[in-house]
Amino acid sequence: MFNMATMAADECREDSQERTWRRWANKAGHILGRYVADGSDDEDFLHDLYLDGASPDEAVAERHAQQTAA
Repeated sequence: MFNMATMAADECREDSQERTWRRWANKAGHILGRYVADGSDDEDFLHDLYLDGASPDEAVAERHAQQTAA
């Protein structure tokens, strides 16, 4: 039986890909020294590097290089 509670629970449930990304982002945030918030510039930048297969260490080094160049 389908109901609104089931639909809401399904929409809020994280899948394994989301959990993997969040763990990766938390590692990157730890290296950065700050939380990588949803929707932040850090998240957008780091997520692209995550999708490219970069490690959290590599992504943070790239983030620092980009910020230094700006």
